Amino acid sequence: MDVRLVQCSTAASPSRLPGLDWAVNPYRGCSHACAYCYAQDVTRFDARSPWGSIVEVRVNIVQRLRRELSRRCEGVYGVGTVTDPYQPLEARHKLTRGCLSILKRSEARTSILTKSNLVLRDIDILSEWPDVEVGLSVGTIDERASSVIEPGAPPPKLRFEALRKLADSGIDVYLMAAPIIPAISDDEPSLRRLVELADLSGVRRIMWDGWNPKPIAKKRLEASVVSSELMEPFDGTRRIHPGAASVLREECRIRGIDLIDAF
Repeated sequence: MDVRLVQCSTAASPSRLPGLDWAVNPYRGCSHACAYCYAQDVTRFDARSPWGSIVEVRVNIVQRLRRELSRRCEGVYGVGTVTDPYQPLEARHKLTRGCLSILKRSEARTSILTKSNLVLRDIDILSEWPDVEVGLSVGTIDERASSVIEPGAPPPKLRFEALRKLADSGIDVYLMAAPIIPAISDDEPSLRRLVELADLSGVRRIMWDGWNPKPIAKKRLEASVVSSELMEPFDGTRRIHPGAASVLREECRIRGIDLIDAF
């Protein structure tokens, strides 16, 4: 992997995502290398390179964020909107940890999204912080499928364990059930089990979204699935099963969990 140390001119950028006013991304690119991720489609970051092969480390982002928050800290700050703030490089560089320390000290409302149990390292910061929420993303509970389509991410089991530990620490958590992928994770048994595991992990709120087949991500996912013989042929144009939302709603209702459309 090509790791590039870079300087950023801005730490927090305006966000267009629902519920978020600002986006804080300590890294650009992501070594989790999720085949379905459309960050390259959105950011055009090294769109000709294999996703996950290049990551920029924004080495001065903590200092920049401190300066920006001294002038304003209104709104909700989303940490990890086009990258995973807890990808493996974070263990060494600790930029996410530094940003969270600044955000907490500034009493800024903050929302974190990750696929990594490395977030547990920062329980000391996250606990007793009333204005923070932590989401862990799980799109499939199938460990084999996960190893193929999100090869650099911790397995789903570890993510559910992280949710449980965070919830037990009194931290506001949610499950990002996304992306639900046609013919991989949109069947009824998988969806019901996904909600059951969230329930067992102390989750009381689930956000969900289907897979968005943008051009670069579509080509990457198709190649990944076919080459692994996970499922062949794979129709990258098909949307998720039309009954998937109903299954999620019913299972969440039974278990007393709030279900929210992510977009």
